[in-house]
Amino acid sequence: MNTENISFWDKIAARIPFTRTGRLARPRLRHKFFFIFLIVIILPFSILIYYSYTSTRSTITKQTYTALNVTLAQINTNVEKRLDYYNQLSNILYMDAQLRNYLSTDYEQAFYYLDAFQYINRTLPSLMTLNSNIQNITIFTGNKTLYSDGQYVKYMEELPAEIKGKALKAAGSTVYTHTDDYTAPDAHFTLARSLSYFSLQHPYGILTLDISDNELYSLIKMENNNKSVYIIDENGRIISTGDQNLASSLLYDLYPIQKELSGASGHFDLKMNGQERFFTYNKLSNGWSTVITVPYDELLSNTNKATGKIIWFSAITISIAILLLYFTTKVLTKRIEVLLQQIRKVERGDFRLSIKPMGHDEIGQLSFAFNKMASTIQNLIQDVYVKEIAMKESELNTLQAQINPHFLYNTLSSISSLALKEGAGQVYRMVNYLAKYYRVSLNKGKRIILVEQEINLVKNYVAIQDIRFRDKLHMHYDLDEELFQRTTIKLILQPFIENCINHAMWDESGVNINVKLKRDGHDMLLQVIDDGAGMTAEQLDQAMQKSDSPSGASGYGIKNVDDRIKLTYGGDYGVSMFSKPGIGTAVTIRIPLDPPPSAAKAPG
Repeated sequence: MNTENISFWDKIAARIPFTRTGRLARPRLRHKFFFIFLIVIILPFSILIYYSYTSTRSTITKQTYTALNVTLAQINTNVEKRLDYYNQLSNILYMDAQLRNYLSTDYEQAFYYLDAFQYINRTLPSLMTLNSNIQNITIFTGNKTLYSDGQYVKYMEELPAEIKGKALKAAGSTVYTHTDDYTAPDAHFTLARSLSYFSLQHPYGILTLDISDNELYSLIKMENNNKSVYIIDENGRIISTGDQNLASSLLYDLYPIQKELSGASGHFDLKMNGQERFFTYNKLSNGWSTVITVPYDELLSNTNKATGKIIWFSAITISIAILLLYFTTKVLTKRIEVLLQQIRKVERGDFRLSIKPMGHDEIGQLSFAFNKMASTIQNLIQDVYVKEIAMKESELNTLQAQINPHFLYNTLSSISSLALKEGAGQVYRMVNYLAKYYRVSLNKGKRIILVEQEINLVKNYVAIQDIRFRDKLHMHYDLDEELFQRTTIKLILQPFIENCINHAMWDESGVNINVKLKRDGHDMLLQVIDDGAGMTAEQLDQAMQKSDSPSGASGYGIKNVDDRIKLTYGGDYGVSMFSKPGIGTAVTIRIPLDPPPSAAKAPG
């Protein structure tokens, strides 16, 4: 064990008080202070936290109830407005004197009612065109001399008895019915009124408007977040709801709340199958009701979130208070503990004391005496320690200067200038490209570079090799420049370019190498594709298993690159290869577009 380690552990041991028998001494005075302060401070603080929690829970619960009532009132207002709108549309036909004359006339011959149908086929479709949610407009008449077209004009016998009875009983007022299956694709509710403008006892027809259920569903579908909204008729049958999973067409089959809905509006609680629910309702002017139900777990979700925050905040605050109490009591008893520690050190034969002035009282005088007694030994040890650290720092600085990459840059620049002066153009270009290559590859020791720098590194390397092989390297680049500012670990493309140059060329025509950069979802793909000699499956498997490149020149083999990518970004990323003899080889490198901070840091 070296000197630094001994000094470190001795310092730790010196701060721990021991008894004469070697057992850890308990600072009883500190414990007493700590528990007294804990009771005095934590108890009132806990009462304050409990009051804050209960008042916050009550306030948020009231706000939630109020919000539900506001939602219910808004839904009712919207539904009333839509029903009134369609009632006004029916008034247009109800007050239409021309239509009344056509429906009331006895036609002696068939061609006499052509004008009537021409008028009907112009008026009713125009209303449907202007109102996309109207599925059908039908006039049921008892005039047998008027022809029934089966669409806009039908005979009274074809009208369902339920609708006919309600319409005649209403004597010109609007009544509503709806289809039995509200989940059917053509589900709708029907507005009906008897056409009895002159005589309420003798109507000349009954008008019906079939309105798609989407008209009502559109008013409540946005209000189904964490709650269920139902529009029901007088018998509890569901007209529309945002709860599309409800199989029953009768709300009372799902919730036995028929008695509770007897009033015009109100709210109540109901417990079913161990779950407590909150209900609020309001009746519409036509006898329908709007019902909203929310499980209490959902109703109090905001309350529970606020409660959780208060509990966490309280726990953190109490923890901070305990820490403050601990350090406060520690400060009160610190001088006694420090002096006790120094006494134990002297008892063990350790004279390296470091007592700061503690005042002029009895404890201060004792500490001064101990400090003076061991000051000489402590100063000697400190001198040796400082000299040793300074010597190691000097050695590190010397070693760093020896490996400074700027020395390499400057040397290559000197060679490049000398080659240019001597007229050696190819030497100048090769050295210049080599300087650029090492400037990026060394990158001041950083392993993370921009994708643009990695591409430039490849281009510099290829420029060097192109001078060597003289027009045998045919490079093609297909690069998404939007990805240039993304980051990658360096030297992941160059080893594969080197493999193409060393192993793919098989004739004097050289080799075509295509370098691609593109986005694939949340990942980035770098590809190197050549049309060289290719590899067999066995050769490809061997290449993927070797740590170094086949040539042994680059030092960055396929497995080496794959391992570095997986260590940096995770097992989902790395290198994949495809090769066929006589066709070529395709290498795909997959890395994330946005690596987490823990995986890689942006280049400086």
